[in-house]
Amino acid sequence: MEKQLIASMLMISLGLLTACGSGSSSPTDNDDFFVPNDLGAVSQNPFDTERLMIVQISMPDADFKALSSQGRSLDAGISRCPSHDFEYDQFTAKVNIDGTVINDVVIRKKGYLGSLSPTKPSFKLDFDESVEGRLFKGLKRMTLNNNRQDPTHARQCLAYSLYEQADIKVPRCSLAKVYVNGEEMGVYTHVESIKKPFLERVFNNKDGNLYEAQLSDFGQQLNPTFELKTNKTANDRSDLTAVANALALTNDGEFLAAIEGVVALDEFITYWAMDSITGNWDSATGNANNYYIYKNPDDGLFHYIPWGLDAAFTGSNLLKPASGPLYRSNRLAKRLFSINSTRTRYYDRIQQLLTDIWNPSNLIQEIESVQRLTSAPQDAVNALKQFIAGDPSPEILSQVETLQQAIDNDGADQIDYTLADETPNCETINTTNMTANFEGGAAVDNGTFNFKLADNTVITANIYWVSLGDDSVDGISVLTDTNTLPNTKAITLIGVDQASVWRGDTPPDVYVLQIAVESPSYRAQSIPLHGFANSLMLFKVISENNLALIASGRSGTISFASAGNGTNSNPIKGSVSATMGYFQP
Repeated sequence: MEKQLIASMLMISLGLLTACGSGSSSPTDNDDFFVPNDLGAVSQNPFDTERLMIVQISMPDADFKALSSQGRSLDAGISRCPSHDFEYDQFTAKVNIDGTVINDVVIRKKGYLGSLSPTKPSFKLDFDESVEGRLFKGLKRMTLNNNRQDPTHARQCLAYSLYEQADIKVPRCSLAKVYVNGEEMGVYTHVESIKKPFLERVFNNKDGNLYEAQLSDFGQQLNPTFELKTNKTANDRSDLTAVANALALTNDGEFLAAIEGVVALDEFITYWAMDSITGNWDSATGNANNYYIYKNPDDGLFHYIPWGLDAAFTGSNLLKPASGPLYRSNRLAKRLFSINSTRTRYYDRIQQLLTDIWNPSNLIQEIESVQRLTSAPQDAVNALKQFIAGDPSPEILSQVETLQQAIDNDGADQIDYTLADETPNCETINTTNMTANFEGGAAVDNGTFNFKLADNTVITANIYWVSLGDDSVDGISVLTDTNTLPNTKAITLIGVDQASVWRGDTPPDVYVLQIAVESPSYRAQSIPLHGFANSLMLFKVISENNLALIASGRSGTISFASAGNGTNSNPIKGSVSATMGYFQP
């Protein structure tokens, strides 16, 4: 067996796959309902950025357990066909917000995939569903994001503020500390719901069509991926067709004339520039995701509304490398980038906004203010500061330098991942059974993981064979990922396909099973799969720096008999029994 070749191919795997750290839940009071002593100076502004709103939720333990356990499966969530028909169950709770008690509040879990957590769920609270017309400080609803992908607690409100300074319509944003049944859940981001009250506030007109976009884009075949949120009875989606028709025009002059009649184009270029400036890759232009569009009846144009900004100030998409910083994984942005005049407008808008609103010193002061308020972990805060201002010691470019470098070479080394205007393949995702047994901590790592490829080839990946004769390569590694709240334990199993070892000069096939478990759950127990939080992802090693995703978890459990770090004094031992869906690129 070519041990050195295997070693060189595999050492890269750990760095590529551990992109998912810190937080804790601690009991605070045994009483069913209480008012903590850290309310601060309560004001009538439900989006007061100077303090933490205190939100206490009381509901039956069984209901909270059921709410926390719900979510999309990972394989469906990363497929080409987002499950728009997925709905969370509703429950009833008593809520105390800054000392004001509200009974019979309708509550449900929130989150598409990346923010899903069984230990710290996001919430939507509805005050007027059971008592019509009831408001809390003018709000019908509250959206509480768990900050799972934002351990700084600063990215979302900071990014919304920057978009707003650029004259983009955005929801209001502040921070809250949340308790459930007396247990502190931690800091959440409170974001204004994108509903009719928001439309009336920012557009002075709530009568137009509002669409939510999750892996959605304009196109003759893609338009159905937009989810209509208003005027559902009329269900007139012809306004989407007008944009798709404009994008289909091959003559650039005709296209520009047509698109300016259906989209607020100058505003979109600003929006696009802000996606790039804030490094907001999980966005309309970076990932065809996490945004709303609103057809304003007053001007007859579509306006883009940013949403879900917890990936801002990170810049890169692990599953779509080299997609930034000049994002164009969006059909409108891609077309505009291909035209000299509008590409120049985009570059000029970036430079203008960097001059007018991007002030690294002020941004860092705001981040430090949030850290004092929330006690955000220092490592996460330092990474956010480095994104903004750079760091000469590890040779990290500032965001201004990164953008200028990309503009200078016209984004030549970037890849766009624009959705093709074709009907997505929404057939049932085929599955494979995954079983694994693994043990690390002795002289060598041991175990196997077993599955079938899509062509029904049976694979037994042997972990022991990875380190055979080479002590520098671990078949099992355990790392703590501090990019999430709570932290995630990333367990990487590397195995050599036993049947491929004897093929002469051809290198054997090597597979990687990436296991992620939220740190509060990482102990001797069985853990159900749950989004990215407790997940399985299966890869094949193609070459150095090149891994191909084969399948991801749908249902099943990850079990640990010993939850250590894989050393002799702290062994890890566990098993997997799960169903995994084959990846549909």
